Amino acid sequence: MLIDGKMLADTILSNLRSRVAALAAEGVVPTLAVIQVGDNPASMAYIRQKQKAADNIGARLIFDHQTASVTGGGLYNLIAKYNSDPSVHGLIIQRPIPEEVGRVDDVLVKVQKAKDVDGFLPDSPFEVPVAAAVGEILQSILTNTKDTNDFANWLRKKKIVVIGRGGTAGTPIATYFQKLECATSIIHSQTSHPEKILRSADIIISCVGKERVVTGKSITPGCILISVGIWRDALGKLHGDYDESDISSIAGWYTPTPGGVGPVNVACLMKNVIKACTIQKGGQL
Repeated sequence: MLIDGKMLADTILSNLRSRVAALAAEGVVPTLAVIQVGDNPASMAYIRQKQKAADNIGARLIFDHQTASVTGGGLYNLIAKYNSDPSVHGLIIQRPIPEEVGRVDDVLVKVQKAKDVDGFLPDSPFEVPVAAAVGEILQSILTNTKDTNDFANWLRKKKIVVIGRGGTAGTPIATYFQKLECATSIIHSQTSHPEKILRSADIIISCVGKERVVTGKSITPGCILISVGIWRDALGKLHGDYDESDISSIAGWYTPTPGGVGPVNVACLMKNVIKACTIQKGGQL
């Protein structure tokens, strides 16, 4: 069964709208600053999605677009400015960052932890949005199946496989499951016999961004299939890590691309912004 990520995201954003209204009534507008360096088209598309979600719930997004000629020192000064601004509650340095400006890890650690709504800093108070999005999708499946288990116990009974170990998706998603004490296998380019691991999985989260990483022959009937990875064909059309026509009659549940993980990811980022705003104003979550 297809999982409607847009519908799920709309539900999350609808719930956030009332929280933003309550904060606004107290004179506080949840605000996210996004710094982009250069003109990466994919980054521009992601930022437009964030802007649309912020507008949807009544939050504010500051888009600070810097040319690739900005120096590392100039970028650090910008980060320091937003760190010290009490009206800014979340700060994102949009990836990728040109190498000549600085290493990603060196730049990200300059972000104040209380404003790290992307959740990439060690011991961040925020869940990485893409990991939270996977959790929201799985919780929606549990609700639809009317299983009486609580979410964590339900997951612990599943064989979970994450494909890919990148720092922006595969690793934080695997960490999310490990925090819930779920047995989680990670498949990467050096994994032996990945097909055998896939065929034993109840839940597969693919974070590669390539064609046909998962096929109908490599999954067991009834499994849950979530594609975080995306890629564009020669016409610019977005696709996930599997051909939906190949797996739709085999998987029990699966996310489409587009309209699967992406909208939920952005909605979970907005949840983090509201959380950051609430904490910084001294309120209760």
